[in-house]
Amino acid sequence: MEQLDIFDENYNYIGTSTKKEVHQKGLWHQTFDCLFIDSKKNTVYFQYKNQEHNAASSQNKIDISVGGHLLANEKISDGIREIKEESNLDVNYNNLYYLGIRKIDKVINENYIIREFIHLHIYDNSFDIYSLKSIDDEVLYYIEFNIDELIDFLNNNTSSVKGNTPYGEKSFNIDNFIEGYLEDDKLYLNYLLLAKRIINKEENVKWN
Repeated sequence: MEQLDIFDENYNYIGTSTKKEVHQKGLWHQTFDCLFIDSKKNTVYFQYKNQEHNAASSQNKIDISVGGHLLANEKISDGIREIKEESNLDVNYNNLYYLGIRKIDKVINENYIIREFIHLHIYDNSFDIYSLKSIDDEVLYYIEFNIDELIDFLNNNTSSVKGNTPYGEKSFNIDNFIEGYLEDDKLYLNYLLLAKRIINKEENVKWN
């Protein structure tokens, strides 16, 4: 079984545990997130995640471009493994923009607790939704959104938002998005707002 490094709530290393145990017992651990954007086109790319790989939902949902657990002894930069697994892209970590740590403490149910130090990144490049594919069935496909249109939607200014998929243009509503990312610290919206700051060439853009 996959072993993960575990920490106390102040991010001090205390040992290792299995991926299953960290969520059953609510142990603090590390994950890696990356949002794909194309600053030249003002677009962002989300994955449409297979519910079979999402313990927090029984439906397929729109998720961050790439996200996954860092294994025991992995450095933050080793998170590019997740990019390869979920999008089939070979990426140099030095080409990512590091936003810092998002700390989350959330009880989904009595058997699934999320206590994570999430290392947030942005990757600005040119992407092809037809070639972005996971190595297994975790990601059904990728969706390309106009960033401004998606921000407008997440601010409740529109009832739906259109996105380009390998199967043509589709319309998505709020139920297609992960509820926890809409609430709490509003991950979707705040991630996009930081992406816009990077597109606008602001300096020292960080999560907190």
